[in-house]
Formats: sequence, structure tokens, C-alpha cells
Amino acid sequence: MNLQDDDPGEVFRKAMPEAEPPPARFDLDRIVRDGYRVRRRHRAVLGGAAASGVAAVAAVLALSVTGMPGTPTGAADDPSTDASTPPEAVVVEDPAMAGYPYAEEWGTVADGDWAGGVYRENEEAAEVKAAATEAFGQLLAEAGVWDDPANTAPEDECSWILTEDGSQEEFDACIIGQSGMPVGAHQKPGNYGQTFLRSFKGGESEEEGFALRTIFEFEVALPGGWTAEPGPITEQLFPQHFISDGPYFTEEAPEFTTEQLDAGRTLMIADHDCAAELAIVYPNGTGLRVTWNNCSGTDHPLDLGGLVDAAASMPEFEFDTSELRPVEELNEVPMGWVYDEDDWANSAEAEGDAAETYEIARTVLREHYPDATLEEGGALSLGQMDRGANMQRSYSAYGTLPIETTIDSSVGDVAFNLRYYLPGGWIPGFSETGTWDGHLTVCKEGFVCDSWSDDDGTTWAFEEHSVTHEPMAGEDWEAFTEHEMYATRYSPGGWAVGVWLQWTDDAPIDADMVGELLRAMPAPVYDEEDVPTIPAG
Repeated sequence: MNLQDDDPGEVFRKAMPEAEPPPARFDLDRIVRDGYRVRRRHRAVLGGAAASGVAAVAAVLALSVTGMPGTPTGAADDPSTDASTPPEAVVVEDPAMAGYPYAEEWGTVADGDWAGGVYRENEEAAEVKAAATEAFGQLLAEAGVWDDPANTAPEDECSWILTEDGSQEEFDACIIGQSGMPVGAHQKPGNYGQTFLRSFKGGESEEEGFALRTIFEFEVALPGGWTAEPGPITEQLFPQHFISDGPYFTEEAPEFTTEQLDAGRTLMIADHDCAAELAIVYPNGTGLRVTWNNCSGTDHPLDLGGLVDAAASMPEFEFDTSELRPVEELNEVPMGWVYDEDDWANSAEAEGDAAETYEIARTVLREHYPDATLEEGGALSLGQMDRGANMQRSYSAYGTLPIETTIDSSVGDVAFNLRYYLPGGWIPGFSETGTWDGHLTVCKEGFVCDSWSDDDGTTWAFEEHSVTHEPMAGEDWEAFTEHEMYATRYSPGGWAVGVWLQWTDDAPIDADMVGELLRAMPAPVYDEEDVPTIPAG
């Protein structure tokens, strides 16, 4: 299964044949490129995005993770996006109030050799990887996290190259690439995606049941969008705080200290006793944040002195910041929710509210289509699963309409996904920039998109896509046209309801029919007194 090249819906159907594909707003390519690498030995290694590779369960994650933005429509034809044309220099007086455009392949380069055209780390990422391996390798080995200071990869991780007629040189390159500190390029939304922060991240985690428990993490941040002033680490704020002096690993605030190092560096340490977080800010505006967490009782106790020494040995990096731009006019986005490890989505209250919402919706649906079906559904948090990340609260349920269609040669009723969005962290309509900028959806390349508002304050957004498939010479099947529609009704009450449908050929489905159905849908059931708050740490 090629998660880089295959159609997301097709990948999902193959991975989960009993389930319906996710709406078009989910982009599995982004999940693959911005996911963490999981490398299994006696533990799981938590690395960055890009070329390290992730498990094929990305298709499942699409149900609970919002896709990151793709390349803006028309970017391939825009001379300003040509990598050979250096961007015009811009003086940024206050990097904290600046950010970067989203660049889908930032931090990576195409590898057309043995890697099969996938993306791998660029020179900056490789430089960070080498420095981090050198700085933290001995500490990780002494703590039993790594088997040796170089974190040498076992040969079986690359043996497939030799079995597929690869060369010894390619095998050796694979071993080198899989060894050392896992590092990936990371782009984090600022102002709910209206600008982006850039960094290189890596770390180590252990498996705990079906979850990963992080032991060690580090992040090397480029200038832009963050401040060295201590405060809550959350995407709700801009600029974002680089280190927190509030409680996070425990209920108590840490012992927080600041120290001036040589070469103009500033060291900040948040000592949580069983965990520590430290940051080094460099004169050129870059920053290093390092975390060691033993609060869950791992077999890798914290050596704070060793951690500080290792961090202090990291060099000051000179990164390409030519795309850094001051943040100018912004859309005002209602405060979003913070990643809570699915505490809300798994709560009895959220599941009960979702079930009640869809029970009412099912009754309304059958008034229009008596033979329609709608599952019980459930609560979902949408967003990046990372500390301080902005999350959107939603309900999701699949159903069918009694309209016959053919999908992958199977004849059946038209399937749909009915999704509710609760207030917080988004604005009505779709993004016309091709990136996630606070709007719930993006007008993706190849889609026809339209949005308007009614006199009662309701906003509508429709995204439609059609493609005709024709047989090649010698193939024996009839041409067909595949249709996809994602329609969203934004209530003036702050919530939204959307439906995704897929069908082929001339099924009696159009925007008027879907709009009428959405207009009939009830308001979601939820606790209106539960509103987003800024975390303490």
C-alpha cells in the first residue's frame, strides 16, 4: 500500500473494507508526512515527520486526526513558488510576531534512488540529527533508552533492500538513515493556521499497551512565532510560549530558574521533580527545548545535570529563514480546545450527547427518506495529537441513503458521513488559500467550491468534485463518473453540521437536495457552559 501516491479514500477502503471512506477534508498524505515514526524494537522511537515512515494505520487515524494543509491550488504553476527563485528578502523586526507560509515538503528533499521517490530529511534536518545524536546519545544509552550511544539500527530494518536487488551501498545508507536520533521537520499552526512555526523535532517513547509513553523529546525551533517569555504551551496564544513555568507533568508548578550561559545563550529550567523541561535561547533567535519525563514510573530515571550538560553541548544552528514574514491582518478565530489525550471524546458525557444528537437526526432523516440508515455515532476530537495543539470537538456518524450507486463494482445505497462541529477553534466557510487557516475545510485542487450566507446568518459551503474514469486500450469495462460532495451548514449559534457523500454516474443527488437535508438537521446536543480555557502549563 503506497500512502504517498494512492487516493486517500481508496487507501481507506482497502485498509478497512467494512467502513466508509473519510470525508475529503482528511488528507492521509499529510498524516503520513507529519506523523511520528514508530520504530519497534524493545521500545518505540518517536521521531519527526517527513521521510522516516509511519505505520499503515494512518488510514485509521484519519477518523480522529485532522489533515494538515496541502499545496495551495495553482502553486505548481506559480513562478513565485519555484524553488530556483529565492524569495525576496524581508526585514523582520520582531520575529515573535512573524511566521512562515505552509510548505508541504519543507525540511525534506526528494530521494529518487533506492527510497523509491519518497522524501527524506534535508541538510538542515540531517545536521540537527547528527548534533542531537552526539549530544544526547550517551545520556540515552546510560539510561537504557538506547542500546548504544549511536542508536545503531539492526540490520533487519534494511534487509529488504538486499532482497529486492538493492546494492550494498544502498543498504549501508539505509542503516545510517535508520540509526541515530529520529528527527523530522515540523510545522505548527500559529493563529489557527493563519501562519506557521517551523522546527525540527525528535524523541523517544516506549509502548504502553496500545499507546506510546514519551520519555525524551527535543525540539530545535527556527525564529518566528514564539517568545522566550515563560507561559502556557498552547496554540491558543500568539506568539506561542517556548517553555512553561506552570504545572503540566504534575499538579504542582515546577521550580523555574533562568541562567545566562556563554556565547549569549539563555538557559531556562522547569524542574518538575519527576520530569524536567529546559530551553536554551540563542542570540540568532533559534531555540532548543528538551523534555525528560519519568512521572509515569519508567525505568529511565531523570539525570537533570546530565540533561542540562547534553543540551548545552548542542550548537547554535543557522537555518534558512528567508520565508519568515511579519504577521499582518488576521481573521478573528474563537478560542479552540486544547489536546486532552481524548479525555473529552472518551467521556460518557460526550458519547451520550453524540448518541442523543444522532437519535434526533435519525428521526428527521427518516422523515425525508424512510429507508435511510444512520449509525449511533460518537464523539471525536480533530487535530494534531500534541501538547498544546488546537483541537476541534465533533460528532461523527455514518449512514446510507436509499439511492442506488456503484462503488468499486459493488452496488448498494449511497453512503454518507454526517459530522457535527461544536463551537471553538474555527470560523465558517472554506479556505481559498489551499491551506488550513482557521476555516473548517479547504477548497482542494480539482474541487468546485461555493459559499454564501442567508439572511438569518446561516453560512453555507459546498465543495464538489467529479472525475470520469475511462478504460485503457484492451480493458473491458465501461466508463463511469465518480462524484464527491462535502457540504456544510454553519449555524449562527456557533455550531456546524456537514455531510460527505460519494456516488457514481447519475444518482439523483445535487446541492439543492443536500442543502435541504442539512437544513432539516437538528442542533447538536452539548454542554454550552463548557468553553475552551487556556491551560496552566
